[in-house]
Amino acid sequence: MSEGKLSKKEWFYFICVVVLYILAIWYVAAHNLSWSSLFKAGILQEKGVTGLEARVKEISTPLSWNIPLVFWYIIIKGAALLVELLPYWIMGMFIAGGLVVFVSWEKVKHKMGYGGFGANLMATTAGAVIPICSCGIVPVLAGMVEAGVPLGPTLAFLISAPMLNVPTVFMTAGLLGKKMAIARVISVFAISMSVGLIVSYWQKKRKGLRHLVKIYVQPNLPPELQKFAYSLAVKLVRKPEGLTLDEIGIENKAKLEELEEAEVIEQTKDEKWRLIQRDDSKYQSGCMILPQGYQGTFGQKLIQLWKVSWQLFFTLNYYLVLAVLIAGAIRVLIPTSVIVNFVGGKALNSVLVASVVAVLAYVCTYVEVPTALALIEKGMGPGATLSYLLGGPGLSLPSIMMLSAVFKPKLLWLYVGLSFVGCVIAGYIFNLF
Repeated sequence: MSEGKLSKKEWFYFICVVVLYILAIWYVAAHNLSWSSLFKAGILQEKGVTGLEARVKEISTPLSWNIPLVFWYIIIKGAALLVELLPYWIMGMFIAGGLVVFVSWEKVKHKMGYGGFGANLMATTAGAVIPICSCGIVPVLAGMVEAGVPLGPTLAFLISAPMLNVPTVFMTAGLLGKKMAIARVISVFAISMSVGLIVSYWQKKRKGLRHLVKIYVQPNLPPELQKFAYSLAVKLVRKPEGLTLDEIGIENKAKLEELEEAEVIEQTKDEKWRLIQRDDSKYQSGCMILPQGYQGTFGQKLIQLWKVSWQLFFTLNYYLVLAVLIAGAIRVLIPTSVIVNFVGGKALNSVLVASVVAVLAYVCTYVEVPTALALIEKGMGPGATLSYLLGGPGLSLPSIMMLSAVFKPKLLWLYVGLSFVGCVIAGYIFNLF
């Protein structure tokens, strides 16, 4: 993520966001639909339908061979969802910016290391307490990665935040029963902690984030090491093929190893040190560590917070647009009524099917409880319901697509695979009680 002038691509997707938002507003006004359903649930709903019904019912979109009409419904339903998501998305950007500007990378690294039990428990608890839904978690995640939070606790937070928070616990207890609410809390902590510890162990073995994440993690180096890194970067820019240890100075070996761990430089096969060239930036690593940091006054930090937040917003809009269009396609091609009937049958009343449906049927946090109630009324069992509650907010296809803005494929599918297995196991265990 490079600062400076915005690219044509970033401007294009920003315009797409604005156009989709305006399109949804126009459609609701032109067809005299419910404004509250649009802003609170992201759906196109006739007036007069309130409460839980507004969460699970939508205007009908009959499928036909009229392909342009089908595409129109996909776009308009995706646009409606964007109206609900956008406030959370922007809020997530500012939380992410705050993490980048105010969180000390050195303190985080010192406290969390590669992410032990305590670090993962802290991250899981924070995710469960902070009221942020799946719609805004991706920019926050980007900020955590850029701020230097280890991957294990980052993923623990990523899992617990959309799957669980205080309002959804009370909603679950009130609509689905205390037993389901307790099972949800225990399951989320078990899944988050397990994934966090596994990824922490995996990261410790691999060391470094360059091959796992797409976002550049700017090292917050001590002042003395910053000066050395800058002077070394100037030499290496002039000699990009690299310098030997003798040319740099054998007394600087320890500093070189620290910069290698921070992924600023790397050692080649012929034992030369060179700058790491970033694929996602026109700059080399050494050019990113000028001795600046965010060490100004509180007012200066607020200005930097604004800049970082909006840079994140423009950088990640592509994934937001793609995600809402995928969600729109799911809503049109797989209507809620079809999903209810499909999962409600006794023969398909299984935890595995419910977990798969949770991935396919996009539900934002706070929406999964009333939709789960509708599924229960159609005959879905308790274990399948729990799997749906866990998988729906965190493992939907649009959410996975947005996460690809931060994770490279190997880490993304590790997260998806472990989380999916955790949801299935939790559902099967709950069926035993």
